[in-house]
Amino acid sequence: MSIYEGLLIRKARKAAGYTQEQLSEKIGLSLAPINQVENGWESISLNRLRQICEEIGLEVIIRRKDAENSAN
Repeated sequence: MSIYEGLLIRKARKAAGYTQEQLSEKIGLSLAPINQVENGWESISLNRLRQICEEIGLEVIIRRKDAENSAN
């Protein structure tokens, strides 16, 4: 996960009114991985990403790379 996605997650988490600790407790993940993801230091599974995003009001959209190129 890049720093851009991490910053997006951090901004959405704060907008949803969660601290990192509150979010980690809500989704059952330790605090360290949330901090690492928000700083772009660690990747997480798609399932965990979906879980975080669902809790803070973001939507995960997955597109095939070749479908993106064929649309042009």
